[in-house]
Amino acid sequence: MLSEPITLLVSGFRVRGTLCLPEKGRSVVFSILHGLPNAPEPVEQKGYLDLASLFTERGVSAALINLRGTGGSEGCFSLSNWVEDTEACLRYLSSRLEGYKQYLIGFSAGGVVSIYVAAKNLNVKGVVSCSAPCIINTSVARLLLERALAAGVIRGDGKSDFIDRVIQEASKYAPYEWIRFIAPRPIVIAHGRSDEVVPVEQAYKLYNAANEPKKLLLFDAGHRLRANPRDMAKIVEEALTFFNT
Repeated sequence: MLSEPITLLVSGFRVRGTLCLPEKGRSVVFSILHGLPNAPEPVEQKGYLDLASLFTERGVSAALINLRGTGGSEGCFSLSNWVEDTEACLRYLSSRLEGYKQYLIGFSAGGVVSIYVAAKNLNVKGVVSCSAPCIINTSVARLLLERALAAGVIRGDGKSDFIDRVIQEASKYAPYEWIRFIAPRPIVIAHGRSDEVVPVEQAYKLYNAANEPKKLLLFDAGHRLRANPRDMAKIVEEALTFFNT
């Protein structure tokens, strides 16, 4: 696997990541969107390069980005910032890998962003959503954000109403409202049957809200699907087959 650093300037902030390329491959690239971090390190130090290698081993390129307010990037966390970052990554890849088909794979909050961006951007040819909610549960979101801020794994703007504003804004990105607009492009929804953060029932609701072509993959796992290499290999293999890439 070949790799090169990415630095995007988005609304005046540096968003950093890594582009992973197969030595020989197809004209296909996946942007990988993380969720709320559980550690402050950049995604490259938290196993995402292993995920990227699942793509490059199959001849597909992968772009990792540290979304704003996390890891090696600047700025503050918000879903609107993450949407901007994702759009900037797509534009960068359109130039860097001209003519490549672009796909998104997102985890939890990254899945929320993936669905929204794909619904609005026809240049995205398909989506893999992992462990994403169908709606934003405000009480759960508040708890997760409080923990993330306290642990220093996301950055806020220092204002006392930061979490209130983030939660209020997040409601407009509810996947249940946007997923139907992805068709006729394909979507794969992957979820753990024992997800302790986003109950598996939300995956069924999300699947039912989506239009064809769609695929639901369930695993004997919790919220962090990425922690199981075998499950992730299955997700990548199923997605590439379903997308006919």
